[in-house]
Amino acid sequence: MKRRSVLLLGMLFLMVGFAAVTSTLVINGNARIASNDDDFDVYFSASFENGKKRNSLIKDDTHIVFDYDISMVGETYTLEYDVTNGSREYDASVSINCTNSTEYLGITNEFDEETNLLATETRKGTLKIELIKAYVGETTDVEVSCEIVGSAVSREEVSDGTPADKVKSAWEITEDNDNNGEVSVGDLITLGSESFYVYNIEGDNVSAIARYNLHVGGTTMDSSYTVTPIENPTGLQDPSARGAVGEVKENGNIDEVFPFIGVVPYTTEEKYNQASEGVAEENKLKPNDYSISVIKEYVDEYATKLAELDGEIKTTRLITKEELESVGCDPNKYSCKAGYNYNNMTEDARVAGAPEYMYTTSYWTSSPYAEIVENVWSVNSIGNFDNNNVNNDNDLGVRPAFFKT
Repeated sequence: MKRRSVLLLGMLFLMVGFAAVTSTLVINGNARIASNDDDFDVYFSASFENGKKRNSLIKDDTHIVFDYDISMVGETYTLEYDVTNGSREYDASVSINCTNSTEYLGITNEFDEETNLLATETRKGTLKIELIKAYVGETTDVEVSCEIVGSAVSREEVSDGTPADKVKSAWEITEDNDNNGEVSVGDLITLGSESFYVYNIEGDNVSAIARYNLHVGGTTMDSSYTVTPIENPTGLQDPSARGAVGEVKENGNIDEVFPFIGVVPYTTEEKYNQASEGVAEENKLKPNDYSISVIKEYVDEYATKLAELDGEIKTTRLITKEELESVGCDPNKYSCKAGYNYNNMTEDARVAGAPEYMYTTSYWTSSPYAEIVENVWSVNSIGNFDNNNVNNDNDLGVRPAFFKT
């Protein structure tokens, strides 16, 4: 019998609960002395995944959540975390209860429950998960949970210490489109140096597209369309990296404004031949397949850079034709621009159009053009939604989208 080892997905939910401290002492029926509930505050202040700091796992003050694949016997996952007593007036008595080990997983958690966590101080804990038995069957999810409960303990004097800072989201809303203080469609959100326009929200899932193209590839200096490699490309977004820019004139011609910065081919003949080498003809991928493109390499490198900014990003890739259609781009009219039909270069009120931020740069999508195996859907900064040959290296750039929960 063939044994098939598959991945286990582990998820951790840690919660800090608070015992009520609301006892009231009544003196002569008039004076009331109550506990200071507002001062008692126990929270996660840091988390480390397999030795690497990952504060993005802290979803709020009292919850840590992680996903991890584990498949080899003896493989371990280690989560270290800091619990801080932010109170100055109360110590905390801490108790903990974790999921027991299972047939396949050995689960241990080290955290000092015997000693009160003093006001303003921090205590470390370590959760370790080990695969102790080979698993055979369909991939399954195993929930691992720990609940840490902190109960207030009175002190005789107020602590003069300084508690560790709470973890704040690395994201900022830099343009609040509807002024509601929350992330909404149309908002510009920023992580470090990188900004993104939110174009879709479904439940807790947020989809956003880069404000600018990546500073990679080359520069088209003039109408000769000769491309010069960029010196010292950053691999990050850059305001100058917009690919082809220009405007449509009254006669329908396009007035191009050079230089076009950050232009790249979708793929190259060399790259495609490399991917096809040794592959049977019937199994070869098409030249416009995203998985073997040069573009994907740029996007993957950018994803690594974003991960270093600790922004809780689930997936980084290129936007698709279908996603652009969902926000108003019309492939039949070859247009993302409201009121304009690029199929015949005329104004057309029937074209709903996408938000302008979806076509402020010229960029590739990841969607192949069905009719031609060497063409891919793309967007131009004038609002054109069309297809281009994969070898086009002079006017389109890399504009990643990301997806987070």
